[in-house]
Amino acid sequence: MATNSSLMSQHTPHHTFKPVADIVLSNDIAGLAARAGALADLGARLSRVLPSALSAQVRFADLREGRLVFLASSAAWATRLRYTQALVLEAARQLGLGASELVVKVAPPAPASQPLAPARPLSESAARHLDLAAKLLR
Repeated sequence: MATNSSLMSQHTPHHTFKPVADIVLSNDIAGLAARAGALADLGARLSRVLPSALSAQVRFADLREGRLVFLASSAAWATRLRYTQALVLEAARQLGLGASELVVKVAPPAPASQPLAPARPLSESAARHLDLAAKLLR
């Protein structure tokens, strides 16, 4: 597992992340895991400069070609994040990133899955009808 200092060294202005597609196509799963870990660490560091209500509604997604990409749970939260652009970019610069742009995309959270209702047992009549239908299909 990489230490914080080694993760920080990965975020120098001269370092560029490899696109995920390149990593997957090269079968470099360890590289993919390392990239995911580095991005998660970077996201945690950048979210510290945001107000807590805002950081709960947005998440860092990627660093691509000098662009910090965030996902917001709604258009309203995306707008609020855009208002903090200067703050986020300054934090990125302090981390040694050459980020010059903040990109915010709206990605609502997936709906919470509903627990399945317990299956009700078939009545004797329904069971007989299904059994008869199955016999007729054979």
